[in-house]
Amino acid sequence: MSDPSATLSLMTSPIVLIAGAEDFLADREVLKRFREARKAEPMIERRDIEAASESAAGDFVDACSPGLFGDAALVVVDGVEQADDELQKEILALIADSSATTAVLLVQRGLVKGRGFIDKIKKSSAETVQFEKPKGKAFDDFIMTEFKLHKRKIAADALKILRDAVGDDLRALSGAISQLASDVEADPITAEAVAEYYEGMAGVSGFSIADAVFEGRSVAALVALRWAIERDPNVGPAVVATAANTLRSLVAVGTAAGGESDAAIASQAGVPPWKVRSLREQSRRWRPAQLADAALLLTRADAALKGGEIDALGGVEILDPLQRQALLERTLLTIARSPSR
Repeated sequence: MSDPSATLSLMTSPIVLIAGAEDFLADREVLKRFREARKAEPMIERRDIEAASESAAGDFVDACSPGLFGDAALVVVDGVEQADDELQKEILALIADSSATTAVLLVQRGLVKGRGFIDKIKKSSAETVQFEKPKGKAFDDFIMTEFKLHKRKIAADALKILRDAVGDDLRALSGAISQLASDVEADPITAEAVAEYYEGMAGVSGFSIADAVFEGRSVAALVALRWAIERDPNVGPAVVATAANTLRSLVAVGTAAGGESDAAIASQAGVPPWKVRSLREQSRRWRPAQLADAALLLTRADAALKGGEIDALGGVEILDPLQRQALLERTLLTIARSPSR
């Protein structure tokens, strides 16, 4: 028989709101809490609920109900900002129940929808963990910490080369750091080692692929993508994430108020100041509707790569490696050729 109190002892409150705009850090926090709970109680069960589903409220009540043998559970409610009135009522009731023994993680994905409900949770006895995307020195600190997780160090001048090569998407950066820590022997990892890793036969960065796409260099984008897949067949989600990050930067630069300094625009776009000029040049090729279409294509590609494509009848088809590559190529080429139409 499991001991639910062993799990609860790891948290200041049985209910934790994991909030903020950075999905990667939120996902990592959920995984960290689950691993800690499993160390305390090896038989703990993780029960996942999508807040947007029609059955979410009933699923939540069932998940929080004690099992026949009193088994401990960690309930994860994803996208809690999309909770309907019934689910909101059940969550708030559980927070108010001082005798609750089930540990619950409420993961907020969006920052606009459900704001009133989220504010109620924050003002309650629930614990709140807030995540925002690091900027400036905090971003460099994030990179250094990632290397420490792999028991490695990186030279200061190598940080800029790494960010230029991979971009500012945290998930893509974490994956790149893991690869560098595994493949590069130099310690600390030098600027020369990072430059050679991304410019030589070893691989091609998602950053260079995204640049080629949004500059309309479709052939260069296709060649770079195939090099990347040759090295890592599972690189697709990282490529899509980096392209989406570049698109967001393009929108931020393209919509910046006239007269703003490059430094101010760079801060808003989450890019180095030197990158603003090239983003301005890229943004001149794009109309807002085309960028919206590109965002939709990338969203669909991300979903298909991670969960499968949905056919005309609503069925889901899991893609094999060749289908994933074809989907990526089709998506990036469509975007790259879009402004010329």
